[in-house]
Amino acid sequence: MARLRLLTFDVTNTLLRLRTSPGREYADVARTFDVTVRADELDRVYRGVWAEKKSEHPVYGLDHGLTTEQWWADLVGRVFRRAGYVGSTATLQRIADKLHEEFSHGKNWEVMPFAVDVLKVLRDRGLKLGVVSNFDDRLERTLLSHSLLHFFDFVVTTVNSRSEKPDPAIFHAALTLAKVDPGDAGHVGDHVVEDYWAARNVGMHAFLLDGKGDASSRAEAANVAVRPNCVMRELRDLVAIIDSDFTAVAETTVW
Repeated sequence: MARLRLLTFDVTNTLLRLRTSPGREYADVARTFDVTVRADELDRVYRGVWAEKKSEHPVYGLDHGLTTEQWWADLVGRVFRRAGYVGSTATLQRIADKLHEEFSHGKNWEVMPFAVDVLKVLRDRGLKLGVVSNFDDRLERTLLSHSLLHFFDFVVTTVNSRSEKPDPAIFHAALTLAKVDPGDAGHVGDHVVEDYWAARNVGMHAFLLDGKGDASSRAEAANVAVRPNCVMRELRDLVAIIDSDFTAVAETTVW
């Protein structure tokens, strides 16, 4: 049996998920500024704008001299413009500021089913736990607001590591913090490439949360091989997987 001393977790759709779609969130906030844009139109353009921003200014634009607030404000502005908004730039900035603040305090997120119970079990077994996420610098506040932060020994984000999954650097940052070799560590996430393949690529074990049951088709599309015994439909299945195939080794070193 392989041994585990460390487990790291993705956040979005692994530990937390949005309560509603981005378009609905954006439309609701816009109405507080007397701006009406249809949520379905905002959702329709959101993914394209997101991909465009990530391509133009990866790592939230930090290497281009942007702050994360500026990065998000530009994304919000583009989403509204492409959804048909023709009002003032000043109003768009106010909408972006309000959205940034609301997401900072976690109002738009909810905890995934079984996340708390699983983290408690793993923590009680003495495993080191960490977060590896392509989130920005608001993540610790968001985890704190949902009473999750105390489970983790460290939080590695795109902002504090200056890298983003699937870049191996973000995983190496976590392994360095934990002082654990890749072969003694595992990563849990929902994305076939950014979580499962990326963790395996650095020598870690990987566990794929497959809530929709489409892991095989996603893996085939990404040309990635996924071990069936490391795929779970619900997060609570993680404990059984570890019990079946891994020895959890408690951390006794003071660090």
